[in-house]
Amino acid sequence: MPLGVLSLSLLLIVGFTFSTFLVLVLFTFLLFVHRNPERISSYAQDGAILSPIDGKLKRISSIENSPIDGKPGFELLIESGYADVAILRAPISSVMGIDKLRRGSMLNLSSSLKELNETADVRFSSKRGSVLVRHLLGSWTRPLRFGSEGDVMQAQRYGFMLNGVTTIYLPSNSRVAIKEGMPLRAGESVIGFFSETA
Repeated sequence: MPLGVLSLSLLLIVGFTFSTFLVLVLFTFLLFVHRNPERISSYAQDGAILSPIDGKLKRISSIENSPIDGKPGFELLIESGYADVAILRAPISSVMGIDKLRRGSMLNLSSSLKELNETADVRFSSKRGSVLVRHLLGSWTRPLRFGSEGDVMQAQRYGFMLNGVTTIYLPSNSRVAIKEGMPLRAGESVIGFFSETA
């Protein structure tokens, strides 16, 4: 509602023209994709792992050689688009570190050359275990952005990614608590739990 009032006021002040309309549409789109809502999970428990990104869970796989530690684990694939909130949030209270950040192309994710796209591996390490989050940018977006490395609280904002694919690697001492096809909200949706012992 406030955005609508602001938009109408802007149109009345500057006069309505086609170029004014285009600027208004662009301005509204930028406000929409950069929205930054508060997120508090009412389902999080001790040992819970939250989704770091908004999107839809496309695949859950068991893997033999996890990039976390080379041991068996789980791989979760989440697709996010322009309609999803682009703010990234820490899945666990931990020490955050960027293992790899490769600037690259912004090709369509259906392209056979999508591996040339910009990508980043972000590791969250805690006493209970580590979570590795791999972001792969899609097309028509902007570069990945991250905050400072170091201590982060669960659900704390740590970066920005608009339109892409995120792969989450969970260690063997965890269990997955969601199903394929589920919509996820960063900092709210519980995707798994650490077991009592690492």
